[in-house]
Amino acid sequence: MGYNRIFVHRQTGMGKRLGLLIIGLIFKANFLSAQEVIKYDVSIAGISIGEMVAKREKKGEELHYELKSNVSFWFFGKINLDYLTKVVYQGKRLNKANVSSKTNRGNFQSDILWNGDHYKIKSSNYKHELDTVIQRPFLFSAAVFYFEEPVQAKEFLAEAYGLPSPIKKVKDYYEVNVNGNTNRFYYVDGKLEKAVMEFPIKNYVVKRKQ
Repeated sequence: MGYNRIFVHRQTGMGKRLGLLIIGLIFKANFLSAQEVIKYDVSIAGISIGEMVAKREKKGEELHYELKSNVSFWFFGKINLDYLTKVVYQGKRLNKANVSSKTNRGNFQSDILWNGDHYKIKSSNYKHELDTVIQRPFLFSAAVFYFEEPVQAKEFLAEAYGLPSPIKKVKDYYEVNVNGNTNRFYYVDGKLEKAVMEFPIKNYVVKRKQ
């Protein structure tokens, strides 16, 4: 009888530990499936200048995007740039976006917030200032390009500038023009392979790491 009680006790203890282990694995699996992380190399003229990490995470009814990069390049002296974009979608609608660019030559900030029936936009970027409202919702913005091919999207909102732009399909890429800069996004099997970006200081390429 005593042996049976010990055996039952051990079995119960093992069952509890096994149950906790299964719960832990399920929680971890759900966490991993809820968060996507993609790494991209950033280069100028074929030379790597840093890395960009793109994250997407589901939090309840909200979808959170984050683009973070740290790059260094030469433009009449060395420029160090820390770039961070945080975007939140409520359902399918862009709800808010915050973009910060910190450099050893100066800092820039862009803030976008949906307020009932319009976006309040205040943007400061290189040779660009904007303080305005847009009275319609957007379902696609620049951060989403890194996770989804814009097959159905006809326009998007550029978070860093607070400007809307049409999306055009041209041959094997999608083309957008933001504040006079033309950017091209190339996809393979629905995943972004690379983006060729124009910028007033330096043009650059963002390419998915293997």
